[in-house]
Amino acid sequence: MFVSLTRVKTSDQPIENATIVAEEMLGWLQEIEGFEGLLLLSRPGTTLGLAFWESREVAERHSTLRTQFVERVMAVADVEIEERIDYDVTFAHVGPLMSESTG
Repeated sequence: MFVSLTRVKTSDQPIENATIVAEEMLGWLQEIEGFEGLLLLSRPGTTLGLAFWESREVAERHSTLRTQFVERVMAVADVEIEERIDYDVTFAHVGPLMSESTG
């Protein structure tokens, strides 16, 4: 498994905006072959987005499309991308972690 991490600066936007953006992103990402899941972690001023992929190869195959999509979403959401980094998942144990919105 492979994960792409995107850190964005949300400035003074309400933290709830991250949930709205995530819901929109999920609908689009689910249409891409090899997409496994999405996790957003937020605090005032910053949100981390982790997109999980079947493999590095799958993520790289869709890299250009993913980059264009993320940049468009971030522009509409009026946030600034601070960092994008990729990781191999070397261990995971998250149990039944599935929440549309935890508020």
